[in-house]
Amino acid sequence: MSSIKNILDMDLRKILNPKFWLLVVLISHTIVGTLVPLLTTDFDSVEFQAASYGLVISVVLASIYFMTEGQTQARLTATIAGATLVWILVTLVANPANNFDLSVNFEPPFLYKFSFDIELAPPIIVWAMLTLSGITYWNCETKSAVKEANLDDNAN
Repeated sequence: MSSIKNILDMDLRKILNPKFWLLVVLISHTIVGTLVPLLTTDFDSVEFQAASYGLVISVVLASIYFMTEGQTQARLTATIAGATLVWILVTLVANPANNFDLSVNFEPPFLYKFSFDIELAPPIIVWAMLTLSGITYWNCETKSAVKEANLDDNAN
């Protein structure tokens, strides 16, 4: 029970750590969205081209994960993940094969009906969490600035 209590007592900022979400999206995106389609589709197919572009996104995510930290990492995460999330949502709406439907009843009780192909929910959720993690830490201080502030406080 104590592990459940620890999870429930966690601060939202700890859950939305960009480094953690970068790793989650990098691994899942590289395996499911890139390597599997590259190995199972024909070279001439649209899926192969999309997966090869996905490999570029994996390299960008790995670069953000390994080469940045602090505020720079958060801002790059929010920017790249946000752009990817918007791209996913636009393709969801634009592609008729995704069964996207939005209908509104303009008479009381003003009912809204929203539906789409459920297999797109996992990528939307993980990219949204990655974007949210970058936005949450957008104005965080870098580790070196925090260390310097602590040293100054200890000197006084």
